[in-house]
Amino acid sequence: MATSSKVQCRKCAKNAGITTCDGCLAKFCSRCFIIHRQDLSKELDDVVYEHDILKQELEIPNKSNSHHLLKQIDEWKKDSIDKINQLADECRTDVVKLLDKNKDQLIDSFRKISNRVRKGRDDEDYDERDLSKWMTELKQLKDELIKPSNFRIEEDKQRSPWIQKIRVREDFHEQAKVENVKPEGLEPKYYRGYRLSSMLMPNMTMEIS
Repeated sequence: MATSSKVQCRKCAKNAGITTCDGCLAKFCSRCFIIHRQDLSKELDDVVYEHDILKQELEIPNKSNSHHLLKQIDEWKKDSIDKINQLADECRTDVVKLLDKNKDQLIDSFRKISNRVRKGRDDEDYDERDLSKWMTELKQLKDELIKPSNFRIEEDKQRSPWIQKIRVREDFHEQAKVENVKPEGLEPKYYRGYRLSSMLMPNMTMEIS
């Protein structure tokens, strides 16, 4: 008469498996089943610990510099300001050089006018036409000193964006996303902002515009 073989305990592999776990569907002997439940209890403790930690984090109000996305914006702001300051310093140096060069030319012209005015006054050789001409030339030099006509500051529109604009994009997800169902026909919503990449929360990203 044939006898059916007993299923061994999955844990100790010595005793017969008499109890089945509904979760993993493994069979255990009575002693190992108790140990298995103790192991599951320890895993539950880990779940509760993570639950409590997340609960505390959710209850902490958002601050201006607490979230790493906000810190990323701060880093972008600092980098952008550094670039602006560097370019501003370079342009300021160029402008000072051109102003000095322009002033040297104005001083030369001023000396010529000054000599004519002095000579006319000393010789008492001048009339209305001379006075009008000298006054016009002096005003022209003054205007040129204040607002040079031979150089200016302008935007470089031919160059690719020097500082990347960033924006915050919120992706709308249906409740079914928990079941890995992707929503269709939903347009992303944009907020005013400037550059980034996807981070902590799966439904919020920051990207280069």
